Amino acid sequence: MKLVKVQRARMFGGAVWAVLFCSIGFADLPESFDRNDPLYKSGLLDITKAPYSADPTGVQDSTQAIQRAVNDARDNSLVCFFPQGTFLISDTISCEQQVEKLDRPRATDGRTQHYWDRSHRIVLFGSGKGRRPVIKLSDKAQGFNDPDRPKYVIKIWAQTRDDAPGKQEPEWGKEQPNIAFNHYLKGIDIDIRGHAGAIGLRFSGSQGSSLLDCTVYAQGAFAGFSDCPGQGGGTYNIQTIGGRFGITLDSASRFPLLTGCRFIDQTVACVGYHTSTQVPTLLVGCQLKPASNVAVDLTGHSPMAGINLVDCRIETSESGLVVNTRKAENFHMENCYVNGVDAVATYGSKLSSTGWTRIKLFSSTNPQGIHLINGTTSTKTIEQFQNIDAPPTVDDLRNRHYRPVPAVDADAVINVTDYGAKGDGMTDDTQAFRKAIAAGEQIFVPRGTFLISGELQLQPNTHLFGLTSTHSTLGRRFSRGQRRDPQEASFTITTVDSADAAPGFSHLAVNGSLQWRSGQGTMMLAGRFPQSLSGHGGGRFYGVRSIGQQSVVKDIHSPVSLYAFNVERVGTNPQSLFENCRHLRIFYFKVEAGTLNRGGDPNTPSRIESCRDVRIHCMYGNVRKLGERPMLDVVDCQDIAVSQLKAFQPSTFPHLIETRNLERIVAPSTKTIALFARDNEETDVVE
Repeated sequence: MKLVKVQRARMFGGAVWAVLFCSIGFADLPESFDRNDPLYKSGLLDITKAPYSADPTGVQDSTQAIQRAVNDARDNSLVCFFPQGTFLISDTISCEQQVEKLDRPRATDGRTQHYWDRSHRIVLFGSGKGRRPVIKLSDKAQGFNDPDRPKYVIKIWAQTRDDAPGKQEPEWGKEQPNIAFNHYLKGIDIDIRGHAGAIGLRFSGSQGSSLLDCTVYAQGAFAGFSDCPGQGGGTYNIQTIGGRFGITLDSASRFPLLTGCRFIDQTVACVGYHTSTQVPTLLVGCQLKPASNVAVDLTGHSPMAGINLVDCRIETSESGLVVNTRKAENFHMENCYVNGVDAVATYGSKLSSTGWTRIKLFSSTNPQGIHLINGTTSTKTIEQFQNIDAPPTVDDLRNRHYRPVPAVDADAVINVTDYGAKGDGMTDDTQAFRKAIAAGEQIFVPRGTFLISGELQLQPNTHLFGLTSTHSTLGRRFSRGQRRDPQEASFTITTVDSADAAPGFSHLAVNGSLQWRSGQGTMMLAGRFPQSLSGHGGGRFYGVRSIGQQSVVKDIHSPVSLYAFNVERVGTNPQSLFENCRHLRIFYFKVEAGTLNRGGDPNTPSRIESCRDVRIHCMYGNVRKLGERPMLDVVDCQDIAVSQLKAFQPSTFPHLIETRNLERIVAPSTKTIALFARDNEETDVVE
């Protein structure tokens, strides 16, 4: 795709922009590429088709074929698709978000840029038929056998756009994770067995980037993963078998949330850190089962922001530790199940049972942290342990938090284009969608812009899903900065008003209104939060972003769980509001306020008012210029707990203000809040 084409599309707007989006890049593909391939018509580039012809038998080296396919898919707004098979490679597959020269330099975040990142996104999907496709590192591959100099097999990354010192160009090859937006890897396994210095996947993604359904076979290797996506995206259902580490994390890690993940048979630790970190790590519904006696290793570097474990199952060898540290750290566990563990942390109390123990609650602080429990400040460790006969299964814990998205090529999937949808940005596709929804439950929306009018009703178990929210769109597309005509976004998608209804809405952008009224549904990586939660509305919402627009949830009593929630740059105070709600869970709440150069957003990132049964695990972000406004405002709430709340830089604003019956408790931003709790019976404070 040529930059001039994008600029011209923006000049026209409306339907012309939509048509150009659907057709951009076609001329850039090789002449021998088959444009009649059904996968291509849906927005996928098959790496086994000519001219790439990657070998799915695992006999011929496919490094160059895969690299070429990755680049062409990126440059043509396509998904790089891996069919079933084993693909042999001998060097790193570099999935690079590139930059290009600007006509005029820019200044962002106090730095000068003569280059700017291109909008092309890296999206790698594997087939959902049978066993996942496998990328296998060849026995003859060079440079992957030195554990002192680990090397990545797959690397998804963004080339920095910041000028190098004294130059009008960036430092080539330097990574800039905070601009790595909307990249995906889903449904592809990696085999690096026998390579002592190999790491399966490096992926330090920012907003919208996501990693799903990936196993790394790492026996005899260094690690399965290096960093993982977080805010506004997340990491779901990944697994490492073997290796020294399951995943390593460093200072480039962006608000890492791991949900429903498994790390098994690591010889050093399941989770290891190779530098200090600015943000904590959150694991939810995960299994940690190392071959060693340490699940998480925090001894390598300092300072560490901390780690949270929620609904996890941990088994170590005899006399093990959940977290090995040199000193007290911000460490939080809630409703976790451990076996083979002698103590939760190096400095924690000994466990009394040799069998399974439920860690109802454990919270400790570093010297800069505090607990604020029912209005009282303390630095004492909180411990609540319970001996049990048997824990929930690994699948039970994972299923509490993760619901997979159907594969695009699964047998039961219905493609809306088979029912007449065009996706050309000009045709009204409403009737085609209604026919598809009536015909089955798993409805695939391929690449394109699909115009909808009136109301589109999802059935109780309809799962409407696309490629990604940057590829598959319902409603007219708008270029950045273009004024939106309310009449062009007047359609409404509704779900059934029932506590038991479980619809899905995944990997789609919607430029209309989404009215969410079902209690068991899933919204997976679909960008914006629903415009309305009402009735029995609830369920799980993954990778939700509220950027520039206030999010409001009021009078909702069904359970609501938000994963990798991202709120920023909102000109309304507060930026997000939860009022009169019950059963609210937020797993990683990334916030940003007071960062716009022109002002207009020094607002409290969130107010929680008159709510009950609330848990927020990890609330972190870049917050400045709030004055007397807090990072979190808690008003007349009961049974609420917030773990690890911190702004990057302390200032005069409070981290938290709690108001109860007009009395206020103020927690300054000079101290990390390791745990805030009100009316929570589990928070006994012990020496």
